[in-house]
Amino acid sequence: MRTRTAVSLLLVGTAVITLGSLFKVLHWPTANIQLLLGAMLQVAALLVLAYRTVKAPHLKDLLTH
Repeated sequence: MRTRTAVSLLLVGTAVITLGSLFKVLHWPTANIQLLLGAMLQVAALLVLAYRTVKAPHLKDLLTH
């Protein structure tokens, strides 16, 4: 997965969580599902971004010096 795709996935997860929060405040159905889906999207995106950050050689050199 490319970095741009992971960042897009992170933003979509944020939008889903925002809508889920609105649904929760208004006591509309499916709020819990939206919050869970948004959280899972964000976790997946953050795992991909963390992996890519560790595997990048220039960032690894930056952290060791």
